[in-house]
Order: sequence, then C-alpha cells, then structure tokens
Amino acid sequence: MSNIQPYVSVIMNCYNCEEFLKEAIDSIYKQSFSNWEIIFLDNASIDKSAEVAGKYDNKLNYYRIEKNVPLGKARNFAMQKATGKYIAFLDCDDLYLEDKLERQVKVMDKHGFIMSYGGAMIINENGSLIKKKLALNNSGDVFGNLLLKYEINMQSVMLLRSYILDKNLLFPENFQYGPDYDLFMDIASQCEVGVLNDIIVMTRVHSGALTHKKLHCVRDELKSTIDRLVARDPNLKEKYANEIRSAYGKFEYYQAVYFISAGKINKARKTLRSILTYRWEYVALYVILLLPLPKTVVMRLLNR
Repeated sequence: MSNIQPYVSVIMNCYNCEEFLKEAIDSIYKQSFSNWEIIFLDNASIDKSAEVAGKYDNKLNYYRIEKNVPLGKARNFAMQKATGKYIAFLDCDDLYLEDKLERQVKVMDKHGFIMSYGGAMIINENGSLIKKKLALNNSGDVFGNLLLKYEINMQSVMLLRSYILDKNLLFPENFQYGPDYDLFMDIASQCEVGVLNDIIVMTRVHSGALTHKKLHCVRDELKSTIDRLVARDPNLKEKYANEIRSAYGKFEYYQAVYFISAGKINKARKTLRSILTYRWEYVALYVILLLPLPKTVVMRLLNR
C-alpha cells in the first residue's frame, strides 16, 4: 500500500462474480476522488474472480476465505480490514458513477453525517437502463420515512468508520435477506443521515440475483430489526407510532407474497386479512387472490 492513508475504504464482497467484475472494479478506478482503497473479499469463489482481481495494483487489497459464509459475516470481516475514514460498498455486478465518492465525502465532511446514501439507476445485464430510483428523503431525521418506504440502495451508502467501531455495529451474520436493512436502520434510528437526491450508482438486475429466493425470511428478519430497535429505545414507539404500524403491515404483506410464491394461497389470504385496513394495495391483492389465477400470474402482477 501507499504511505498515504486511504480516506475511503470500498468493500467488495465477491462470490463467483467474474462476469461483471472488471467493469465494477474499473468504476472505482475511474473515480474523480482518488484517495481510496478496495477491500476485496473473495468469499470462496470457484470461478476466475481471483484472476480478474489480481490484475490490479496495490490499491486493491485481496483477501480470501476458503469456506463460503453469509453476506453479513463476509462484510463484517471486510470492515475489520478497512483503514479509511469512511466505508463504502460495491457489489461486484454494480457500478459507481464517476463522482460518487467525491460527492459523498464532501457531504459527510461538511455536515458530519454518520451515514449518507443516494439514488440509483437500475440496469439490466447489458447495462441498459430499466428505471431510475431517486432518493426522495431530505437529509436529517429519515427514520420515520424509511419505516414507510425503505429507499436506501446498498451500493450508494457511505459510513463513518470510527462510529461503527465505537458503537461496535455489525451486519447481523444470520440474516439471509436484510443484513444491510438492520445496520442502516439502526444508524438512522440514532443519527441524522445525509441524502443525495441524485443518481450516484448503477445497480444491475440479472438472472444470477438471489433475492427472489429469500422471500421466506423477509418478514421475520425485517420485523426482528424493528423489534430490536424499539426494545432498545422505547421512545421510538411513541415518536414513530404510525410509521411503525405501517412498517409491520408491510412486513405481513411480504409474508403474504412469500406464501403466494410457495403456492399457499389460503395462508396468503389469511395474512392479508390482518392488514386490510392499512393500505388499498393490500385489499387489491386480497381480491386478486379470490380469483382462479395461477400463482405465476399473480407473482408477475407483483413484479416478482
């Protein structure tokens, strides 16, 4: 490594990512802000990911573990290796826009935020635009709004490393779906957050994505996060009573979607009946489930 202390540590967790890996790493090397390091964790890949990573200079710090571990545990390992003032994240099939790090460092330095995030372009396997997802919140107390609509894109996040160390904050290592939700909502419940209302990253959607396979654990993981935060700070339950109620309703909706995906339509209806007064969308889905439609059609209507 150079004698210059890196200002930003970019964590890349890799498991068999050779297809898009070079493009992802190159998007860091093209940054207008140059004082960074990459903490590259090879999570027991068996493809040519190591060969791709090995073609870069010593700003990329390569680590390998021989047995694949859950994503939360992998990211915790990588964060322990970080040396920068700030920590950022980039999955190996996604991309940074060229001024991503520069813009976030300026915002974080100026306002002293513990965390910041921004908007994302969703792209397909060929890099073509599918849609844009702007971050709509304003900087400050965003916890209540995130309960209503969680808009944090993982790739866009930047964290103050000293705060993570002081508070001993970690990604939950047993979560399959929402380790990032748990950590970021924990921070948002305690601190003001910086929000960049522009696109700063590109997130790729492709056939290799695993999220749709984890529907069975979405409700329980997200609910356990909010349960934990409210138990730690009962004032949250009073301050954000309506928002928490809405969030718990959405968690039940996610459970209903899982039941639909598993062909358990009666269980999906029963779950939805408990939240019909929350939102008209839940009523609409309940009505759809009264029709003789195949689960594949219903899931397609839900964009799943």
